[in-house]
Amino acid sequence: MTGILRCGTKNLKIIFGLLFLFISTLSASTIIERIPPLQTVRIAYVKVLPSYSGKQIDWKVFTYTIDETSGAYAVVGDTISGTGDSVKVLLIKYASKYTYYKIFAVSGSDNDSLELQVFSKGSMQKYLYRSPSFPTKPIPVHIYLSGGFSPDNQLLVAMHGVDRNAYNYGLSWSAFASANNWIILAPEFTTTDWPSDAYALGNMFTGNDGAGSLNPKTKWSFTVVSEIERALCRGLGLKDSSYTLWGHSAGGQFVHRMVLFAFDPLIRRAIPANSGWYTAPDSTIAYPWGTKHSLLSISSQNLLEFASREMVIMRGTADTLRDSNLNIDPLSDAQGRNRYERAGYFFQKGKAISSTLNWKLIDVVGSAHEYQKMAVAAGQYISSLTGVHRTANAVPTRQALQCYPNPFNPSTEIVFSVLKASHVTVIVYNTLGQKVRSVVDEYLEPGEYRNRFSGASLSNGMYLCVLRNDIGSSTIKLLLVK
Repeated sequence: MTGILRCGTKNLKIIFGLLFLFISTLSASTIIERIPPLQTVRIAYVKVLPSYSGKQIDWKVFTYTIDETSGAYAVVGDTISGTGDSVKVLLIKYASKYTYYKIFAVSGSDNDSLELQVFSKGSMQKYLYRSPSFPTKPIPVHIYLSGGFSPDNQLLVAMHGVDRNAYNYGLSWSAFASANNWIILAPEFTTTDWPSDAYALGNMFTGNDGAGSLNPKTKWSFTVVSEIERALCRGLGLKDSSYTLWGHSAGGQFVHRMVLFAFDPLIRRAIPANSGWYTAPDSTIAYPWGTKHSLLSISSQNLLEFASREMVIMRGTADTLRDSNLNIDPLSDAQGRNRYERAGYFFQKGKAISSTLNWKLIDVVGSAHEYQKMAVAAGQYISSLTGVHRTANAVPTRQALQCYPNPFNPSTEIVFSVLKASHVTVIVYNTLGQKVRSVVDEYLEPGEYRNRFSGASLSNGMYLCVLRNDIGSSTIKLLLVK
């Protein structure tokens, strides 16, 4: 039998009290089959585990909201009772309110509960994250789920600038997300809880510009962003927990420093745009303009690893003003007179530490200090990496199949050539010969092609990548090391 829920209004504290009194004498057990706790508007079927199938199950469910502005709680649904192996719940998202469904199941002396938070698709909305290190500083996270949301979607984290306008930053990515079925997360670090250095410099130190003592990494705002990303990936049930990290202005500063000092291995690529100034990978320059600091241990190997990470530095060709938000101290001016010049300085510093620099410097022609235009340009760049892409003017002389890097974590680029126009497949198998993923399956003209392959959802180990076309086949081994 399936219970059907409908709504009314009661006092939240009374409802909580009655429900907790209802289960207080029962034994906690796992009765309910788990589903991701963050759900989209839909009809959800909440079921019991197979071991409880056919037993007497009593369900109690109610809906409550928290106002996104005032924080006021309200119950918007009567407590509903039902029996049977499952309960059918119509999940509704209330505008400008965090919306939750609390579901209790009781079987004899056993009890279990499940809480779901509901989001709409196709609009910006909020999630409230509480870091274990900052329980009194909840961080609003603006979320965009496309109309085509699914656990297969990729994710981008957008870091706001000095105006702390995370909603607008997330909104600037909504067209890209809608067209490509991406998820956008835009955490909001308020000036009240996260003053300047606590945000753009990662809250690494207790004082400004590296003064005071070094905070534990659990208190770095870099770490908090990683926590937020993990929480949302788990909550939404995403298959691939890797992500793209993008930021503009102060957000661009946040991005490149997070990669330098607190690199998250799940960052697929980092895209800092129009940063006001940089922390250069140079141990002879004082922190925060360089990495020289008595409390930091940044080795030459650390800097080489920094240079090996996929980072795209974007700058607007018209971002040349020396405005009130631009640092104009001597060490910042040593990087250049404006944001455009300083991006070039930072890129050259990367080249100085590694001849195999894995960064790109991209000019966005005509853009000034405009996060909307930079978001569009970054989206166009990302779109150019998805699917199969031919290298310009490449004329292959032999059929080849390679990947870089190898071993890899979590992604690698599969590069292959096609000598004769034909139907081409590139498939990844595990060592048991089971198909893991179809990378390419289409008709291709002669040329050299490349495709990004992510192993974020796969287990460590060896995989086989097989290219087949009319000419024959090629196989290489891929080693995923997490």
